[in-house]
Amino acid sequence: MNICRSGSGVMCALLLICTGCLQTPPPIASGKNAYRFAKEIAEIVPRFSGSAGAEKTARLLERKIRSFSGFRVETDLFREVTPGGETAFRNVIGILPGKKQEFILIGSHYDTKKLQSAPNFQGANDGASGNGVMLAVMESLAESHIVPELTLVFVFFDGEEALIGYSEQDGLHGSRRFVREWKRRGELGKCRAMLLLDMVGDRELKLKLPGDTHPGFAALILRSAKEAGCDGIVSPGGPVMLDDHTPFVREKIPAADLIDFEYGPENLYWHTGEDTMDKISEESLGAVSKLTSYIIWNLMKSDLKDPVK
Repeated sequence: MNICRSGSGVMCALLLICTGCLQTPPPIASGKNAYRFAKEIAEIVPRFSGSAGAEKTARLLERKIRSFSGFRVETDLFREVTPGGETAFRNVIGILPGKKQEFILIGSHYDTKKLQSAPNFQGANDGASGNGVMLAVMESLAESHIVPELTLVFVFFDGEEALIGYSEQDGLHGSRRFVREWKRRGELGKCRAMLLLDMVGDRELKLKLPGDTHPGFAALILRSAKEAGCDGIVSPGGPVMLDDHTPFVREKIPAADLIDFEYGPENLYWHTGEDTMDKISEESLGAVSKLTSYIIWNLMKSDLKDPVK
């Protein structure tokens, strides 16, 4: 499946951005690198929250972020009560300081569902795919040595998956913690937008923007997809999703969840041992990496609090 139109035209075209025009397109990460990063993470099994694999993944993410020029890394270690008892969680945060303290947040979760039926569950799509895209985008930004207009905050959330069913003590632990802590610090109000990457590696990629997507943000994403030559992979009209963007939506922060919730025939690969690296593709990860870069670039010059024009 040809997901993105290739060629020098996109790279050489002027990138139109809401209130202005940026003369250069964003640095674009390769699908090959995104796939390589995703594979490194998917090979750590199991990595459900509180497991040795989850801690190993957090350490891997910390090392990767430290290797990216210009980025600094923070790890928020916290404990919360879950249906399985008190559990340790780690949010790993990579920050690329910009010209302004106002920031754009890009997130994905690295924990996997705890499956008795698949003790070595890879979570290649449901977790690792978004992580791979984030790391590839971060690497491309580091190599470009660009100082962005806004600060970029990349958050690898722990504890997205619920043990039993989503509630105040089950699931979304990392994203709820981030919102609470950055609100307490007086920083949350500086968040211009939150972009979540979840299940973005499917070979037959069809991203549906959930119904709770901020209208202005949805329009910006669709415009970004067209500019990037990736408009065939994303469309509006998806169902409302309970995911790591939800705590941000509740705080009135413009948020969007890039998600393909049709993984395999009738979604049969989701939360099963079939969620393996052979089910995702470099092409899909490359398309989402490019789309993510264009979304970030467009957000630099957009005020999503303004009415949609």
